[in-house]
Amino acid sequence: MIKFFRKIRQKLLTENKFSKYLIYAIGEIVLVVIGILIALGINNLNQNRIAENEEVAILKAMKTDFLETQNRTKATIKNQTTVVEFCYKLQITMNEQKDIDSIGEYIYRGAISYWRVEPVNGTYDGLIGSGKTDIIKNQKLKSLLAEFSAEIKYGFEDEDFCLDLTSSLVEKSSNYAAYLEPERDRKRNGLNKPITEEERNSAIIRHLKNDSFLGVLVTKSDLEKNRLEYQKNILKFVENIIAQIESELVKKE
Repeated sequence: MIKFFRKIRQKLLTENKFSKYLIYAIGEIVLVVIGILIALGINNLNQNRIAENEEVAILKAMKTDFLETQNRTKATIKNQTTVVEFCYKLQITMNEQKDIDSIGEYIYRGAISYWRVEPVNGTYDGLIGSGKTDIIKNQKLKSLLAEFSAEIKYGFEDEDFCLDLTSSLVEKSSNYAAYLEPERDRKRNGLNKPITEEERNSAIIRHLKNDSFLGVLVTKSDLEKNRLEYQKNILKFVENIIAQIESELVKKE
């Protein structure tokens, strides 16, 4: 092809047809420019296809992460709901001295329990670390991801205080709580020695008189209620993110 164009140029020059040669030269330049533009266009299409394939792969991996986070959050909310319920029931039991047969359950699954959402953020954290967040084109999804990350990082402001309260409740009941532990939990922990009725009744009496435990419990109960609402809010975030990811993937199929 190059030899063909060279022969045409030489012929035009030989025949001294300068005007035709000039027109030909301009046409040849135009053809070269068009060729370059076509090559660039093809290259851009390939780059866009590669970027879109990478975005789809990231979205799918992120969807897997957030589905797992959704399951974990739901499990946490379920356990947290029990904590709130049992903390309240334990207060009623200690104030009114009724339903004392369940006091051990209320202590171990309520007062001295602590649950926190543990999200799976591997894909998103990797995206942040690589500096390639622009690969996600859905601006609403990007905004939700950033807000979710901030909520997880800074939202548990009461965590240290709540853990301190939980530790305080464990300490205040440490002399007798073991005698109130539910039997199934004792077996799960490898404690096969049975608790006598006398030991259990003595532990119940000591707990009902433990006013310092009750005082801390009231404060912890309020915090646990707030944490439950916060965890429910986290679940909404997760569900919105999953919906955005699924919507984006449908568009790209």
